[in-house]
Amino acid sequence: MSRIATYLSVLLQWRRLIIINTLVVTLLVLAVSYILPRRYTAVAQLLPPNEEGDLFGLTSILGGGVGGGLSRLRLGAFGSATGASEIMAGILTSRTVMDRVAEICSVAYYYRINPVNTEKTRKQLARMTRVSVTDEGIVRIAVEAKTPQLAAKVANCYINELDHFLRTSNISRGRNMRLFLEKRLQDVQKTLAAAQESLTAFQVTHKVVAVDEETRAAIDAYARLKSQAYLKQAELDAVRDIASPDNPYFLNLQREVNAFLDQLQRLEQGGGRQGFGVGFAVDFSHLPSVGAEFARRYRDYRIQEETYAMLYQQYEYAKVLEARDAPTLTVLDYAVPPQRHSFPRRGVLVIAAFLFSFGLSVLYAFANEYFQFLQNAKPAEYEKWHNLRQEFKSALAGLLRIKPLRRYS
Repeated sequence: MSRIATYLSVLLQWRRLIIINTLVVTLLVLAVSYILPRRYTAVAQLLPPNEEGDLFGLTSILGGGVGGGLSRLRLGAFGSATGASEIMAGILTSRTVMDRVAEICSVAYYYRINPVNTEKTRKQLARMTRVSVTDEGIVRIAVEAKTPQLAAKVANCYINELDHFLRTSNISRGRNMRLFLEKRLQDVQKTLAAAQESLTAFQVTHKVVAVDEETRAAIDAYARLKSQAYLKQAELDAVRDIASPDNPYFLNLQREVNAFLDQLQRLEQGGGRQGFGVGFAVDFSHLPSVGAEFARRYRDYRIQEETYAMLYQQYEYAKVLEARDAPTLTVLDYAVPPQRHSFPRRGVLVIAAFLFSFGLSVLYAFANEYFQFLQNAKPAEYEKWHNLRQEFKSALAGLLRIKPLRRYS
């Protein structure tokens, strides 16, 4: 209890200095807060684009850049899956997008920067912008600027430039996919024409009209399976050039291709010793020689026909994707000019100044009381502290002293 009384006695003794210092510093900070230039923060929020499903799966594979990141194939440099929201945040802070936003919103003009100095303009825009991703995947764009209108304009310009970038990327992905499928279609079309010509010629020569229903059904099923295996193999070939060997999507696709090949091998060996069967207990060796040859040619024709049909379906999808100009973003909140400034925050500044000045004044009071106690009770120890303080003052004065410039004749 005596110690508490001692502390209170010190505070009462130094109350004048504590109160005056606290009030002066607090009022001074309050006055400065009115002088400081105001800044306003506008916020926009986005939802990532939905992942588009397609039968062939090449939409995300054949397109570079953001196309590969927003779909199933994740080709991040770190070898792990990256969410679409994080990729969007990375695009927003890219040099390409930021330069366009700075140019459209005249950031250099507002902050009196030489327009030629793009690096300085980009740094200024970076200081103004905060891009973050919430736990729910919402992309938040916060822009702090001199005026409410400029803050909202810059934030909304980020949205427009990101949307433009994603539109261009989607069109590019569709074009790449279309070109890839065009080449595949040309190859399959040639093979299909050759198979059809061979089948027709054989029918004309040997007067064969068709095979029995059981053989036809087995051949059709085999042809569909063969065409699906061909498409998966084509997809794997497309991924092989751009994906790392340990990419999860690439490994999963490789397992699918191997599964198709195993199933085809079982079907092809279902005919017994001579092979070339089509499964379902149908064996070409049990057919007459003419019928067996016709069945083989019909099988080759059906395989090419099924493959061509599937490829053509994906080719049409690629053309639609290339020509489409639909919005790719879902805007949760557009930025609006804020009504209140975000800086300076006077309440926070005043409270911080009050606590800091009050604590510093109390510390100064107790330090003085302690040194007075040492001077009376422990003169030797006080002398050491006094000498240390004098050395500190001398060193500080030496640092603050301005040496006169010498003139050389």
